[in-house]
This record gives sequence, structure tokens and C-alpha cells, in this order.
Amino acid sequence: MKKFILINLILLTCILASDLKDKSINEIKSFYNKEVKISNRIKFSIPKNLKNSIQAETNQKFYRNQIFYWEIEVDDKKHYALLDNTIGKTMPITFLVLFNENQEVIHSSIIKYREAYGGEISGRNWLNQFLYMKKDSLFKFGRDIDGISGATLSVKSFTKGISKLSLLLPHIINKNKKINVYKAS
Repeated sequence: MKKFILINLILLTCILASDLKDKSINEIKSFYNKEVKISNRIKFSIPKNLKNSIQAETNQKFYRNQIFYWEIEVDDKKHYALLDNTIGKTMPITFLVLFNENQEVIHSSIIKYREAYGGEISGRNWLNQFLYMKKDSLFKFGRDIDGISGATLSVKSFTKGISKLSLLLPHIINKNKKINVYKAS
């Protein structure tokens, strides 16, 4: 019986992960609305010292020790899509952030919102507040980011989550540059 439950849990996890991946790819394609080259999903393991530094700066913990991302080639430029989770009131919020070649936010989207209240953070008008944010922006809820009645915890958490990814992106790019240098050698 335990084996049966474990197998079902593993299968459910794979199905959910695949669903999030598919939704993310569809969101990327929908945003660009033209032919773009999207890499396979890449796992980035966050080094402990980097993780601690970013968590201290944003005052929010990473949900996991890794994130997934995609490289996107559009008009001979490299963009990135980062997928992460942050905690709302009690449940994780899975979100996707697209960055341009200048490491600015060009799009963000809630891929999966699991709370009963506060789903208004999925609204395009609210999400547009983050456009062109970069690592030195570190927007603050209440000052730079408008709140949403009934979604205060989700708003605060998402704002910090997008700041974390903005700080993490340069490290992902640098790691890729090092990998490409090794491949060329």
C-alpha cells in the first residue's frame, strides 16, 4: 500500500511539473507572439553564499535551492525567462518573469495561484508595475508597488520574489558565459 501511494505521489508530481512547464512555455510564446527560439528548461542550482546574500537583501527566502529558466533568442538578442515560487498567505505562488538583454523585466505572469483569495495579482494592470525593473530597482510594496485589498501578503511576497530573480539573473548569465567559453575551447 505504501509503495502504491509513493508511486502515485511521484506520478502526480511529474504531471504537475509538466503542467507548469507547459504553461510557462505557452506564456513565453504568447508574450512574444512571433517565432522565437526557446531553449530546453535549464535548472540553476543557487550557490549557498549567493542564496544567503540575495535572501538578506530582499528579506525573503528562496522556496527551493534551485530555479528553472529558459534562454530565448529573439531578434539576435538573448532574453531569459525565470520560473520560481514564493509563498502567498500559506501556499506557493508559481510565477514567470521574462527579462530582456538589458536584464530588465519585460513581462511577468502568475503561472499557478493556489490561494482562495488574492488572485487579483494575476491581473495585467497590476503586473505591469514591474516593467523595466532591474536588479538595482528592488521595488518596495506601499512605496513603489500598489497594494490590492485582500491580497496584501501575496503582493508583498510577489514583489520580493521578483526582486530576488532580478538579483539572481546576472549570476545565471555569468554562469552561462563561463560554460560557453569552456565549450568553445
